[in-house]
Amino acid sequence: MKGELGEVIKECEKMIYKLASNYSMYSSVDDLYQAGCLGIIRAYENFDSSYNTKFSTYAYSYIIGEMIDNIFFWR
Repeated sequence: MKGELGEVIKECEKMIYKLASNYSMYSSVDDLYQAGCLGIIRAYENFDSSYNTKFSTYAYSYIIGEMIDNIFFWR
């Protein structure tokens, strides 16, 4: 599972950086990237492929949620 999760994070890396750049005025991109990776991990744990949804679509809200939590936690 560890190796597979690493591959999933690597596949979503561009999306995480893109979303992090959208919120870079509130926090550093590196911190937001780490929060986005936590979102990927949580999405990976809860994802159910039987719903015929792409993982990246499902993970989007988890990534944004973790980034926003990070921004408000450190304020």
